[in-house]
Amino acid sequence: MRTKVTPGLVLGGIAVVLSMTGSAVAGSMITSSQIKNGTIQNRDIKKGSISLNRLTPGAQAAIKRAGQRGATGAAGATGAAGAAGAQGPQGTSVQGAPGPALSSGNWGVVNRNTIGSPAASLRSGPATPPVGKGALNLAVKDGTEKASYGNEVDSFAGGLVNNLTSVGFNVYTTGENTAAGAGSANMPSITFEIDPNVTGKTTNFSSLVYMPPNSASNAWSGYIDATQTGLWGLTGGQFAGTPCDINGTRCTFAQMKAYLNDGGDPATILTAAVTKGRDFSWQGAIDGLRINDTVFDFEETGVFARTP
Repeated sequence: MRTKVTPGLVLGGIAVVLSMTGSAVAGSMITSSQIKNGTIQNRDIKKGSISLNRLTPGAQAAIKRAGQRGATGAAGATGAAGAAGAQGPQGTSVQGAPGPALSSGNWGVVNRNTIGSPAASLRSGPATPPVGKGALNLAVKDGTEKASYGNEVDSFAGGLVNNLTSVGFNVYTTGENTAAGAGSANMPSITFEIDPNVTGKTTNFSSLVYMPPNSASNAWSGYIDATQTGLWGLTGGQFAGTPCDINGTRCTFAQMKAYLNDGGDPATILTAAVTKGRDFSWQGAIDGLRINDTVFDFEETGVFARTP
């Protein structure tokens, strides 16, 4: 018996090849009505022979939908909080050193003794100051101005001129200052406002002023000892022509104390200050002001009392 292979069989739009026997079917086309339902199996279909466009429209749409990302779903509810973790070890405490005190205490510009528009400020430098890292800077334009930086509150030397034993300071001056003096000393002063209590004088006020000689230019001086160098003078008309007249011959430290200690009530100290004017222009600095056993250190951050 011969085997007849009949091509062109179409099953629901799927082309298949069937192998059939017998002469009764020779030359005929098998239709879907001649095939028993459920008899065609997966192995009867050639691999790779079915394309997407041979499937029903519904099947094609389903396959296409399966390849696309769906819309993002709504966020789920927040889950319950987890258990707290174990506490870590205690860290090491590190505390920095306290910063410098930003205060000048009772020191500052003495406004009632300031004339014109001089400048008085605490600063760092200039160069390397003799005490600490800063100084008091003064700038006076000309002979019409006066600068005064002092203390109008605290007591000095027990409040008595006769108790003064050590007075002095360090000065930074310049060549321009020396030239401006034109042969005269051009330096800042140490000034005590006092009640002089001099016999025969009715005034209760005078400025006791120390005036040092010029120091080297563009450098810090050594300690200028007001008890050994320079001259002292008293302001006010009642002291004109006296041994310590500020506009006359003036006097040494020893002569000044002898003049004021005349056997009557002692001369008392009211205030202490560093001053400049009214004589020549001057720009420079002062540091290490000493009054008896206290050295006043002028720093950018304040004024500090030190021991000598």
